[in-house]
Amino acid sequence: MQTIKARGLVLREYEAGESDKRLLLLCKEHGRMMIYARGARKPKSKFMAAAQLFTYADFVLARGRGFYALTQAEVIESFYGIRTDYDCLTAAHLIAEVCEKTLLEDIACDDLLLLALKSFMHLNKSAQNCDALVDGKNTYNLPPAQIIGVFFMRFYAQYGLTPEVEACTVCGMDINEISGLSRISGTNGGAYLAAEGLVCRAHRPGVCIKLSEVAIYTLRHILSSDLSGAFMFKARDDVLAELRGAAQMLWRCHFEWNLMAEKYM
Repeated sequence: MQTIKARGLVLREYEAGESDKRLLLLCKEHGRMMIYARGARKPKSKFMAAAQLFTYADFVLARGRGFYALTQAEVIESFYGIRTDYDCLTAAHLIAEVCEKTLLEDIACDDLLLLALKSFMHLNKSAQNCDALVDGKNTYNLPPAQIIGVFFMRFYAQYGLTPEVEACTVCGMDINEISGLSRISGTNGGAYLAAEGLVCRAHRPGVCIKLSEVAIYTLRHILSSDLSGAFMFKARDDVLAELRGAAQMLWRCHFEWNLMAEKYM
């Protein structure tokens, strides 16, 4: 029987039979994979640790007729802390749902896997309420709302849906100039975010949201930094709320299906 090795993240688990599980994985080099873990629900199963939701592990799989059966597994990271905090847990469910709904069978999605792992790493640290060294840099706890906002904006960028954040997508006016004119006119600085990116007040469409100057700067930071740096900033709750609203609006503009866990954004 042919066997393959796959390193992946468990996005979803399903009960099967009396003591088995089916696991949906996001795997390095393989993309989306559904595997069968025989006996994984038994208390003494050798697969129990690796067959848990959000676990990152090395899997050895035997190829059957139309499915893969788990034969060996070694846990790399369990992200156990996520399960101990409600906000972090619901954020992780939202990330897993986005990955599940946008993945294609047998299509490598290594960049998405790395983004999900970085997000889970920060959620895990947030749940454990401890600082840590990440890629050699001293990091601090990040609120789940911030992690979700960064995940979505980087996800859109990977999907080819990066919003324009420097100029109005209709007239081309520099966003910094637009913000300056807003202040002169006595209104709050900022601009409007539509499906393709930022627009000035004169060209705002029916579906858009207002973003403050601080939120625009935050969005630029997320999109222009490397992946590790994209998470590292401090923002007020109102700015994170703007970021959440931007993520929700862009999802509704570009994808046809609703997210069951969207209420957690």
